[in-house]
Amino acid sequence: MGEYTSSSTFNKEHPLLVWIEGESYDLTSWRDRHPGGGYILEKYHEKDATEIFGAFHGDDAKAMLKKMPSKPLSKVPEVDPEILAYRKLKAEIEALGLFEHSLAWNLYKGGSTVGIVLLAAMLTVMGHWMIGAVILGIGYTQLGWLGHDSAHHNVTKNRRLNNFLAYFYGNFLSGFSVNWWKTRHNTHHAITNVLDADPDVDNLPLFVWDEADLDKVHELAIAPSIIPYQQYYFLPFTFTLKIIWKLQSALFVYETAAHNKSQTKALVYEKATLIAHWMWLLYLSSYTGSVSSALSFIVLSELVGGAGIALIVFMNHYSLEQKSLAAGKTQNFIRLQVETTRNIDPSWFMNWLAGGLNLQIEHHLFPTLPRNNLLTIRPMVQKFCKENGFEYFSDDWFGCLNAVESKLARVAAVYRKQVGMQE
Repeated sequence: MGEYTSSSTFNKEHPLLVWIEGESYDLTSWRDRHPGGGYILEKYHEKDATEIFGAFHGDDAKAMLKKMPSKPLSKVPEVDPEILAYRKLKAEIEALGLFEHSLAWNLYKGGSTVGIVLLAAMLTVMGHWMIGAVILGIGYTQLGWLGHDSAHHNVTKNRRLNNFLAYFYGNFLSGFSVNWWKTRHNTHHAITNVLDADPDVDNLPLFVWDEADLDKVHELAIAPSIIPYQQYYFLPFTFTLKIIWKLQSALFVYETAAHNKSQTKALVYEKATLIAHWMWLLYLSSYTGSVSSALSFIVLSELVGGAGIALIVFMNHYSLEQKSLAAGKTQNFIRLQVETTRNIDPSWFMNWLAGGLNLQIEHHLFPTLPRNNLLTIRPMVQKFCKENGFEYFSDDWFGCLNAVESKLARVAAVYRKQVGMQE
């Protein structure tokens, strides 16, 4: 089996070959046009991508794939029984019509979320800017989930409309780049929790999630001042997540050398919608009455929104095992998703607060499944896990937080011993 490759080491003069359903497809010409970025394709060079391709793409992409240069593999890999069981489960879900989108639900969810933002704006204009900032932050969190839904194409069958909604919810209303998010997030889905591959677990030197990464921080002068205490500053850090996302988005948009042709083509929309975001936000903040109040309004809303997103997304993967690159390349897509993902127990409030991402196992197995159907397939996924020997990780929110904090503390303790620090 081929292994994950690094964008920095992949030889772009060589053919980019990806295996799907027993065929070897030459995606060399598509690398620079792939909407999700070329990086994720390079990660699956000479590797079976059948399940990840099927999980992310619709009929249009499947028809386009058939036009790519291909040839049958000389030796088709034997299909893992776990993969066969997953395909059976997916067929059952499709037969129940659960991949179909609900216009009524999406109108309700989009309308109610935009309503939160309008309520925040109304209160701010009326002079209640501190309450307005908090409510805007809550709106930012919910907009993040809508941007996530749209970018995953699980809102409508029309991918152009999904992209438009992603720009609206993500760029215009939230202020982060959709294509920056797609490049990072789609890679995360494809190689979840794999060290040196999944960008989501590469938080060095601020956080070290696995003992295997400690060797990378020993030469950093700042490491002894922060790593031993990472479990203590984790919660305060969560408030800054949205600010970090906005900074990374701005860098992504202006570092054009890192873009492929698809992303470069979209730059005009990226820049226009991000500028429009800051225009309406600055205009709204002007109603606070002073420069200091306007700055406080913006920062407070970002902090609330950042914490709302971070205190969900950090609960799902980080406390579980981070796979080495060697282990990641030998495991099938299904096992990698289930073994590295933890759910937050569902309730009506948590389902709303987390935007469906509390059902992260279901989402990672079926990323294009509409959010409103994730709870429906939960018993089916639990049965699938039991029958195939997978542990179905799920806990209440406090249990998930405790698991994250315990993981950080455990790695910090190992670091203390390695550098000779006393407890």
